[in-house]
Amino acid sequence: MTTDSVSVQRDARELPDVSHLRVGVLGGTGEQGRGLARRLAMSGQRVVIGSRNAERAQSIADEMGLDILGASNEECAQQSDVIIVAVPWDGHGDLLKGLAPHLVGKVVIDCVNPLGFDKQGAFALPVPEGSAAQQAASILTDSRVVGAFHHISAVLLLDESVASIDTDVLVVGDDREATDIVRALASRIPGIRGVYAGRLRNCGQIETFTANLISINRRYKAHSGIRVTDI
Repeated sequence: MTTDSVSVQRDARELPDVSHLRVGVLGGTGEQGRGLARRLAMSGQRVVIGSRNAERAQSIADEMGLDILGASNEECAQQSDVIIVAVPWDGHGDLLKGLAPHLVGKVVIDCVNPLGFDKQGAFALPVPEGSAAQQAASILTDSRVVGAFHHISAVLLLDESVASIDTDVLVVGDDREATDIVRALASRIPGIRGVYAGRLRNCGQIETFTANLISINRRYKAHSGIRVTDI
C-alpha cells in the first residue's frame, strides 16, 4: 500500500494534537481578535496578541489575563507558530506584505471578511484575487494560508457568561495538514467544531456569507452561527 493510499483512507474526523502551538493574533486588540485570543487561551493554548502599538497590545493582554502576551504585529508574527489574521480589510494587504518574511513556513489563518455597509446593511466587496484569504496566499507565497473563523460572533467570544459557542467553523485551504491543524484549534473551543469545507478558492463565498449572517442578526436580534449536518 502506498503512502498516498494511506492518506486517502485516513479518518477525516481525526485531529492532530495542537496543544503545544503558540497562536499569534494579528489585530488582536480588535473585538474579533480579542475574542478569538480569549477563547483559545481559555482552552489552554499559548496566545500572543499583536498590534501596531506594542504597549497597547500588552495593556489589553494584561486586562484579559489568561497568560496572554502582547506584542507588536511584527513580534507577534515572529514569536508564533500559527497566526490568525484579524485585521480590518482596508489594511489587510499592506500588513501582510510587511510581515511576509516573518511568516515563512507558518500556518496563517485568515478570518477577514471584505464587507461594506450602507443603509441597506452589509454587502460583499469585490476582491481581485477572489477573497481575502486568496489575497493573503498571493502575498504570502511561502506560508500555508488557510481560511477560517469567519462566522463567529465577537459578542459571543467576549461574553464571559457564555461557556459554549454552538457553531461550526468552516475551514478551507490547499494544504491538508494545515487545515487539520486549524480544525483542531477551532475544536478546542467548547461548542465549536472545525469542518473542512474545500479548497482555498472556495473562500470567497464563505467570506461573503458573513453579510447574510449580519442581516439575520439584525432582523432577529441574535448572534447566529452555522451548523453542518450529517457529518
